[in-house]
Amino acid sequence: MKPIFDLFRDLCLLRTGPERMPTAGLFVLLVVLANLAVSTLVAVTSPFGAAAMDAIAAPVIAAAVLATSTWLLLMMRGRGERFTATFTALMGADLVITSLSWPLVLLMRPTPDPGGFQFVLTLLQFALLFWWIRISAFVFTRALEVGRAQGIAIAVFVVLATLIVTASLFPPADPGPGTTSAAPA
Repeated sequence: MKPIFDLFRDLCLLRTGPERMPTAGLFVLLVVLANLAVSTLVAVTSPFGAAAMDAIAAPVIAAAVLATSTWLLLMMRGRGERFTATFTALMGADLVITSLSWPLVLLMRPTPDPGGFQFVLTLLQFALLFWWIRISAFVFTRALEVGRAQGIAIAVFVVLATLIVTASLFPPADPGPGTTSAAPA
């Protein structure tokens, strides 16, 4: 177990690339299932109250968008044989980042708090999002054999596509009474 932990830690610290990922079917399946389980657990325990079906379906849709985007990009570059290792690296890194975000999600409150502790939690969440983009850029740079700027652009595109598709299919819940809305009445 420690070698697997070390592998994903080193990936998240940009010390090793996707080419080092095991591609055995059972390993890939376990990484994907662990990612989906942790993502669902985070959504279910969130104080923002995701519905049970949304909490289960949203991570599956996000993983499907990530898999499809990754496969298409690799095929366009003639590197289709790298899909399994690249997707495993992305799902494993996402598992780590999601696990790190879970305590922050548990501490968040659905009511607006313009400053203080909630602001710090939000900043930490953004830091994890930017680190996820950085890891994704690193993985895409290595897998697609492109420059760093292209890797960052690809990672931003894939993350935005995943967020847009997921948010379109599972819009955020109404924040409830006592909160303000930016939309005119």
